Amino acid sequence: MVEHLSLSWRLGVLAAFSLLGACGGPHTKAGVAQNASAMPADGELRRCDLEFAIGNKPFPLPIVHGTVAGVPTLILVDTGANAHIISGALARKAQLTTRSFGDTGVDHAGHAIDTRRATHPHIHIDDWGDLADEPVLVTDVPDAVTRLGIGAFLSPQQLATEDASIVLDFQKSEMRQMHRGEALDTTSGNALALDPPRACLDQDSPLQGLAFVLHGQIEGHDTDLLVDTGAHHSDLLLASKTGKALASRSEPSGESVYAASGKVTPRTVKNAQMRFGALEITRDVDLIPGNEDDFCPRDGVLAMDVLKSCVLVLDHHTVSGLCSSDPAPKAK
Repeated sequence: MVEHLSLSWRLGVLAAFSLLGACGGPHTKAGVAQNASAMPADGELRRCDLEFAIGNKPFPLPIVHGTVAGVPTLILVDTGANAHIISGALARKAQLTTRSFGDTGVDHAGHAIDTRRATHPHIHIDDWGDLADEPVLVTDVPDAVTRLGIGAFLSPQQLATEDASIVLDFQKSEMRQMHRGEALDTTSGNALALDPPRACLDQDSPLQGLAFVLHGQIEGHDTDLLVDTGAHHSDLLLASKTGKALASRSEPSGESVYAASGKVTPRTVKNAQMRFGALEITRDVDLIPGNEDDFCPRDGVLAMDVLKSCVLVLDHHTVSGLCSSDPAPKAK
């Protein structure tokens, strides 16, 4: 069986006595940019390459190199994660001190996962620089992910500041800062969203988790999908309205998907017509079992099979993007 990664998750930092998805408990006024890496003092905009290979083998998701507490690791650039995350295996290897605050979260399939916090992770991204040394979440991930050398997950929207947006340019295979308000070259593709995306902001947690949901159509059915660069294939929850409508067209996929809580087995709708903004494409869409995330309701995820042709701009409150008809990122 072919195995794909859909590693994104929403991790809400909740008080120990709170229920999953509930609000409450002490929180700070850290703001969305709490984990941001501001522009260097000299005013230069940061940038680094995005790689689509691990160990000289092609890999479908964007990777950067870096360190956590001085320990080298691969870091997945994951817009589906609403906060920065370190794997439990890497936290132990780096001898990070972690504490449990009753934190919990929801993975790609809507399954609950337990987390801890590392107060001073000392995260560094090669050619980009240090991130603010502030608390991040720690959770165990499947062994298959650890074997790939992936030890951390970067939520790029958390790097946006009052002065700079974050650009994920999959057409050039790079991540860079851009001055707020600066526009993309509109000749580079079709707008990914014509209406403002929905921002899911976890204002009741210290980490101020942030994720974005786009509205579009799949096979003519209205659908809302999470913008998720940490997932290989776009998918729908079987339990969603659109998932139910397309279930009769689906077939066993012969593939496994790794979510944070483990494997799930999808079905696939072949050659589904998708429309998001001005972008019209045909892709296979997975239907996966799972539960809806009450914090950030959506029908599924818009993944790298679509987004790898795009240039995304991430700000505190929104995401925009332009997508070309050429789906292949340039290898680095």
